[in-house]
Amino acid sequence: MKKFVFILILIASQIGSAQNSMFSEDDYARVYVEAGFVQPLGKLSDKFELSPSFGFWFRNKITHEEFVDFGFNFFIPKKPVDASFVYHDSIAKYKSSHFAINIGTRFAKIIPLSQRVANFNVEWNSGIGLALNFYNAPNELEFDEGEHTKEVLTTFYVSQGIKLNYKNTGLQCHYQWSPYGLFNNRLEKDFGSQSLMFGIVYRQ
Repeated sequence: MKKFVFILILIASQIGSAQNSMFSEDDYARVYVEAGFVQPLGKLSDKFELSPSFGFWFRNKITHEEFVDFGFNFFIPKKPVDASFVYHDSIAKYKSSHFAINIGTRFAKIIPLSQRVANFNVEWNSGIGLALNFYNAPNELEFDEGEHTKEVLTTFYVSQGIKLNYKNTGLQCHYQWSPYGLFNNRLEKDFGSQSLMFGIVYRQ
């Protein structure tokens, strides 16, 4: 009887060890919550100042060190400058709605930095998605039937960045190109398209 109990304990321990091994291979941070700032660059730096940014991303595994994320980052433009839009045969100044958002996906390549310290690594991120920036028409502007009181700058974006992760926290920096005027012929020329996003990351 003792031998039988010992064998059962041995089998159970082997099964538990195998399950733990399987879990550890699939145990990775799936949720990324981000907070930081957006720094406009080039001509875009004339449109707003350094602004707070927040993000939420959900991660899916491709291989042991490769992942794909789906999610969004939004930012609140600080001290935005009115943008010029063509309205009929004149130029109208639209005010920022103080809200812009990027929705998309990004590829992540994990590079471990230590064999002794778990969850200490660098991520190389490449992203693509949809960029939206919201503006309101001036109150004094008269609209014809069917005209809208808002202007949404819609374009794609591509980004390239890096993260330094240690356990559940990290630091990140991303360069982003968003050609806002590419699909909007009413927007002023040379609106700007470059920005830098940096901040902290919490992952779980």
